[in-house]
Amino acid sequence: MEKIAPADHESPLPSSLATRLGGWSHRAQQYPVFGKTWYGYRMRSFRAPMILFALVLAVLAALVPTPPPEVDPLSFWFTFPAIWLVVATALALGRGLAVLVRARGWRPRREAAGIVCALLLGVLLAWSLTPFVRTGGQPTQGQASAELQAEQARDNRLVNLAIWFPVLVWLAGPFDLAAYFRQRGLLREAALQAQAERYKHQRNEVEVKLAVLASQVEPHFLFNTLSGVRAAMLSDPDRGIVMIDHLIDYLRSTIPQLRADRASTFVTLGSQCDSVRAYLGVIAARMPRLRTEVSCAPELRAALIPPLMLISLVENAVKHGIEPRKGPARIQVTAASREVDGVRMLELSVIDDGIGFSASSGSGIGLANIRERLKHLYGGAAALELRTGEESGVVASIVLPLVETMEED
Repeated sequence: MEKIAPADHESPLPSSLATRLGGWSHRAQQYPVFGKTWYGYRMRSFRAPMILFALVLAVLAALVPTPPPEVDPLSFWFTFPAIWLVVATALALGRGLAVLVRARGWRPRREAAGIVCALLLGVLLAWSLTPFVRTGGQPTQGQASAELQAEQARDNRLVNLAIWFPVLVWLAGPFDLAAYFRQRGLLREAALQAQAERYKHQRNEVEVKLAVLASQVEPHFLFNTLSGVRAAMLSDPDRGIVMIDHLIDYLRSTIPQLRADRASTFVTLGSQCDSVRAYLGVIAARMPRLRTEVSCAPELRAALIPPLMLISLVENAVKHGIEPRKGPARIQVTAASREVDGVRMLELSVIDDGIGFSASSGSGIGLANIRERLKHLYGGAAALELRTGEESGVVASIVLPLVETMEED
């Protein structure tokens, strides 16, 4: 038989198993306090104690086979079930009324006040049953006198007030009420934190849009391109026309993605490859020493990816890898699918043979924005990977789940 490592004995149980082993009271804690599901599990948690309490009362009744002669037999034997009824009422009635209050959907302050009143009403109704519990010797009808009956009734009220009322308040759910207020505070904090995360995401989206807009339509890119077009028109008009065509294609494919109504949506991989191809066409026309290649299988063009991520990696490769290098250079963009733990993943790679990590550590603002967006959109299922190329340069890869549309936009 395989031995269990000692460290496993200190590891927490899975949440599903811990819930099953925790009993009904623990299951109730997984739901909003004073909700219908919570009430069902809470009442089930009282079932075993109430059965045990009934057995204890039955044993006590069996130990006294006959009541004392000065005690009314009917009142004596009714005392034991009356005790059980009072306790059961205190446990169930106030909480049930609180559930009805919460189901009304009132505002928080009104709901809290209503729940407190419901629990107090449950205590009062349970206390109203305590006169049926005989706490002292009750004279029979023949022995009773007006003064003795009045004295006995006063004694019962004092005992009920001194003993039963605190017990009923404790049974009515003060700890559940405290859990309700604590849970409400935690839910409010969670809602505020979620709202802050949404605001942070919206702010990041705006920052990403501005960063991408600045990097894609920044003045030096347009100025250098237009300057190259002007020089080419004087010496090589055909090359100048090619540069203009690539610039038009690039602007036509990228500017719509910067609009507010498209910034947070997914786009097809095919449209991104077209943008990259147009951008590299402009760069290659400006730098004839650059060779480019964009390869994407036709069946992957319909895959959905976040906009502007791929072209940001290409721009990063041009700016930090190719431009500082002298002599011939090459950029290759590939898209491929692979299976990881039974899940189809899409890998987008930008490979350059530039100067590598010597000028950049790979921790710039653009790459940080890509990591932040991947984390927000995919959690831990997507990642940005950077590594040194086989001979030189950098290989930047985005790995994310493969999601396809019926047809390419």
